[in-house]
Amino acid sequence: MYLQRRHAAVAAALCAALAAPQAWSKATLQLINEYPATSITAAADLQFAEAVKQASKGDIDVQTLQEKQNPYKGNEQVSAVLDGKAQMGTLFGGVLGNKDSLFLLSSLPFAAKDFKQAHALYACARPALEQRLQALGARLLYVTPWPPSGIWSVEPLRTEADVKALKIRTYDATSKSVFERVGAQSVQMPYSALAAKLAAGEVNAVLTSGDGGAGRSLWDHLPNFTAVSYSIPLSYTIINNDAWNALDKTQQAILTKAAQDVSAASWAGVEQRIQANYTRMRENKMTLDTTPSEPIMAALKKAGAEETQTWLKANKLSDKDAACLSAQGK
Repeated sequence: MYLQRRHAAVAAALCAALAAPQAWSKATLQLINEYPATSITAAADLQFAEAVKQASKGDIDVQTLQEKQNPYKGNEQVSAVLDGKAQMGTLFGGVLGNKDSLFLLSSLPFAAKDFKQAHALYACARPALEQRLQALGARLLYVTPWPPSGIWSVEPLRTEADVKALKIRTYDATSKSVFERVGAQSVQMPYSALAAKLAAGEVNAVLTSGDGGAGRSLWDHLPNFTAVSYSIPLSYTIINNDAWNALDKTQQAILTKAAQDVSAASWAGVEQRIQANYTRMRENKMTLDTTPSEPIMAALKKAGAEETQTWLKANKLSDKDAACLSAQGK
């Protein structure tokens, strides 16, 4: 009887030992995003999670926490990822830019006139962006471009005076200053804080593309859209360094490959989303102005150029990055 019990105990221990490496190889990673699933960035996250699941045969579980499921808002998201409360985050450049202003590069006003230029600017700056992230304790996985930012407003915008009458939500320090330069009242806030401000009537305009489901919280309050193409901003999907280093080489390779594929797909498909967004806006009784008046564009571009110079003085770019910036937007 004793030998039977001993053999049973040894067998149980052996089974546990054999099973342990497989258990240790599994990884669960939370990926936070404050935008709804139908926005381009959240859709990219879902594609990334599925690609990782398939490639790892379920050994890596990327749990996407989007919009209301995301417990962190605005700047809290950056701290959550850097502190390891969430292993990964897809962070809008304006939010990440509050930690390091180099991440505002892509959203400088009129820095890129199309997606080709926006991608060229990002590709040029990526090494510097990766270095900045490493200094913060994180690693860049992929970026997702947004459709160009326009102005959603209560009233149509026909003159420069109409722009000056705005109480507009902007998404980073630069855009806040640009609209203040043209005489508007401007408040910087994350997307997650917007619905309450709109409902309270504290803003009468929003600078955003309103991509995908993001428009749901806008068109009931802001029935006009002016396509000023202010910028083509980026969202950055990053992973905490400790979480990355806890993965084995195979798992890291799976994440890297999935990130490359998802980023390529986002850049390839983003232009098609513009017309899809416009169709959705019109279906929801919005009025679109796709050819804004020259006085409005002239005022915004003048203020944008002035604010870009202010930003450049405060952010010493390398010669390479400065050359990339000057080559775009023309």
